Amino acid sequence: MKLKILALTVSVLLGRTQLDAHDFWLAAAPWQPAEGAPIVVTGNVGEKFPVATHLPAIDRVDAWRVISATGDVSLGNEFYQEGKSLATDVPLSAAGAYLGVMTVEPRMIEMKGPAFTEYLREEGLHRVITERQAAGEADRPARELYAGYAKVAIRNGSGGATHLTRPVGLKAEFVPTTDPTTLHAGQSLTLQLLIDGTPVADAEITAVAEDSSVKGQTDANGRVTLTIDREGAWLVKTVHMARLPQSQSAEANWESSWVTFTFHTAHQ
Repeated sequence: MKLKILALTVSVLLGRTQLDAHDFWLAAAPWQPAEGAPIVVTGNVGEKFPVATHLPAIDRVDAWRVISATGDVSLGNEFYQEGKSLATDVPLSAAGAYLGVMTVEPRMIEMKGPAFTEYLREEGLHRVITERQAAGEADRPARELYAGYAKVAIRNGSGGATHLTRPVGLKAEFVPTTDPTTLHAGQSLTLQLLIDGTPVADAEITAVAEDSSVKGQTDANGRVTLTIDREGAWLVKTVHMARLPQSQSAEANWESSWVTFTFHTAHQ
């Protein structure tokens, strides 16, 4: 889908230094709009949700869509800068639940061995650390191809939400088993992590809200259950990494998927 820039200064999307990983997520303003009211959806990059600290680059957005209970919403595809966020106006003509989906095309980064190991440790990628150690690669530089896959759930009134709980066919995605926009503080959210449509076991998952953080690990079916301990906006995130086959590793030897899902708890 072709996107248009409106007075936007291009910056780095998902940019990070060797020891400074940034999350990429979608947000809505307002999170709980009135029925029929338009909203602004933003793409954000930052170290601490919900604060955006780095302006995303429009030229790296690979796909952008909003899905309703009856199908895709017609979008203008015009983006503009709003503070440190990439923003676009979205019409929500009917009441119900909506799912925004944005993907960011891959980019490569090279890191020295010790710095790469520290980054893996920070992101809970202990399996990759062990694999590199077993292969005698712990001190060798690593070339990583990384991309972003973000979803946001939005509700502007009563209506069906089965589309929120179905995969949309991304290379990497979270799929909640229930509508997260109906949750209240103290309730639990179960999500499934899929990579290329296949459940991923033993992945470290983190859910963060302002001044709150909850961690979990996916089971054999790729599912994790997290306690949503307060009202407000939440970001669920993980990084999945796999070694690239030698036939594909002329430039990069690891491929990572940065996966996020954002939502706001229900009206009080």
